[in-house]
Amino acid sequence: QSRYNMNFSGFNIVNRQDGLGAEFVAEREEKTIQPKFILNPHDYYKGQPNPNIHAPKFFPITAIAEPKKASSINEILENSSFKIHLFDPFQTTRFDVEGYPYVITGNYSAPYGAWLAKYNLGALGYWTLINKERNLIMPHLYMLEPYHPQKKVVVLIHGLASSPEAWVSLTNDIIGAEDLRENYQVWNVFYSTNMPIFESRYQIHALLQQAFNQLDASSQAAHQAVLIGHSMGGVISRLLVSQADISSAAVEKMNTAQLVQYQQQAVIKQRFQFEPLTNFSRAIFIAAPHQGTQYADRWFTQFARKIIKLPHEFYTAVEQGQPLSRSNEKGLIENGAGDLSHGSKFMQLSKEIQPSKDVIYHSIVGNSTSGQSVDKMTDGIVPYQSSHLPNAASELIIRGGHSIQETPEAILEIRRILRLHLAQIKVES
Repeated sequence: QSRYNMNFSGFNIVNRQDGLGAEFVAEREEKTIQPKFILNPHDYYKGQPNPNIHAPKFFPITAIAEPKKASSINEILENSSFKIHLFDPFQTTRFDVEGYPYVITGNYSAPYGAWLAKYNLGALGYWTLINKERNLIMPHLYMLEPYHPQKKVVVLIHGLASSPEAWVSLTNDIIGAEDLRENYQVWNVFYSTNMPIFESRYQIHALLQQAFNQLDASSQAAHQAVLIGHSMGGVISRLLVSQADISSAAVEKMNTAQLVQYQQQAVIKQRFQFEPLTNFSRAIFIAAPHQGTQYADRWFTQFARKIIKLPHEFYTAVEQGQPLSRSNEKGLIENGAGDLSHGSKFMQLSKEIQPSKDVIYHSIVGNSTSGQSVDKMTDGIVPYQSSHLPNAASELIIRGGHSIQETPEAILEIRRILRLHLAQIKVES
């Protein structure tokens, strides 16, 4: 499809390069996958590709028509015989004409915009809460450009009732900055936020591990990746780069049905045994309620928590098919929103877990109040004391609400950190 027939809204800027050629967007066909819950994705997908890891569906293409005979302008105008060259502007930036290199045109935002428009990701994020989006019963990983072995990977994990749409401004900014575009490739995780956070962490850990295992271990992309999480995604991100075994403490909080499955299914224990993903050497946590939030216990959020549904297949796997609504004792299973409560069993078990010493981490915190007291600061949902992590390499407090990942200040800070990451890698090498 010609890029010139596409109209975009929602981008602060469309990132493109003027030059030789015409801009197109190509769409790749994907096989339809029957969604189902997989209790043990490590064994289930062993020796075969995980269909929830998606190569880019949309590609930027720059087309250049080169005359086969070009001894004069008249000959070019009168001769209709041309050789068509197709380029990926992420990979190729120049084209030689008669021995002279010319910059080619390229639209870096168009494929990303086409992907967002096709799937209406924002709406899907809400539908998952009430279990109306079956395709997200398992988390998915979306690569936004063709894989490049020499580019570092940036993984983005969204928050509650959200989707990769939460990262529009940041992703488009990374694509638009030449030094970042040439050194980073963005992967987006899309997961159902109705699921218990223990389950989401386990499944996303397996998904990312499988994705990195597909890469050549000697490639730049396989090492020193950057993990960025917002809100619930920040909590999950912290646990993805942490090491802890809380299985003994978790057993004490299970109900009878959960305990039976725990004893019969060895893989369930892995939900409470955390190993850091060593592909990551840096993480950024944005407005993350590491200690939980009282906002999850207000009357209107408690009402919302009651209408959030979990997939029956999940109950079948971890609680012998016994839904929460029929259980006299919830035990350890709560939906994702409930887990964010500062008094939840999830928070009791996980809030003290810190990132691995091998990971450099940064915090970006929102403050919607007029003061600077750490005891009173909040982004309207998450208090400062919950977002704060000790020993962070940096902590930036931004004037704003909970969705601060969209603000220019946060994007500038993430730019700074990504450039710092590249500079430190260069020094180390």
